[in-house]
Amino acid sequence: MRKVTDVNPQQCNYKWGSAQLVEWTNYKGKNNQGILYLPDGYDKNKSYPTIVTFYETHSSELHIHPVPGLSQAMIDIPTYVSRGYIVFQPDVYIEIGKPGESAYDAVVSGTRALIDRGIIDSSRIGLQGHSWSGYQTSYLVTKTDLFTCANIAAPITDMVTGYLGIRNGSGLPRYFMYEETQSRMGKTLWEAKDKYLASSAILEADKIHTPLLILHNDEDEAVAYEQGRALYLAMRRLQRPAWLLNYKGEGHFVLGRGAQKDWTIRMMQFFDYYLKGTK
Repeated sequence: MRKVTDVNPQQCNYKWGSAQLVEWTNYKGKNNQGILYLPDGYDKNKSYPTIVTFYETHSSELHIHPVPGLSQAMIDIPTYVSRGYIVFQPDVYIEIGKPGESAYDAVVSGTRALIDRGIIDSSRIGLQGHSWSGYQTSYLVTKTDLFTCANIAAPITDMVTGYLGIRNGSGLPRYFMYEETQSRMGKTLWEAKDKYLASSAILEADKIHTPLLILHNDEDEAVAYEQGRALYLAMRRLQRPAWLLNYKGEGHFVLGRGAQKDWTIRMMQFFDYYLKGTK
């Protein structure tokens, strides 16, 4: 091949790294997959900071070219890989009635598999989730101290008030999400009281020892702002390290360019501080 154009000269500023499909056996004894992004010049004998970020399934995205940009919620993968981070995206499959436990079975098992293979450093692992995976991330940090720090964005932290809430964007009560769609509880609150309570991170906040960066905006049209704020207040009352960012007027995602720039910088500072030891 002969290169004839240079349409994106700014791409030379990135160290693109590589993406590969990884497999392991999860805690349910089933085959699990995910995408592992490694920085350029990855050396298995060196230690790298790692971010585990997930939302449902990702393995079908292995050959998608991610375009660098500002963050609307989650990390921008090519930016972090270019800055020497390993990024791991495990697939999560949900068992009805056990959304938090299902995330634990996939995310924690996958992360430990990469530790056992000597790919990632167990002392420098960040965790991240937004919205649905924000809920799952809030659940995970109540069940494990594996992660050095965690960013939780727009999460449901209390399944009871979440179930009884309204999506401000559509005006729909949230019942349908829990009984039939994404939240996958499969039953009403009154048919499965114990499962709703067991799935609520806020009730187990005293078990969180992981420093948290919480993002929840006051005009969130999908998840009530009070959900993320409740987790922050719980962490404050328990005297655990936590920060809450609310970009006033922003919704479920950070869409204003000024807010995006600020969020991109602050999130990077958070991960760099805990995973790279920066100021």
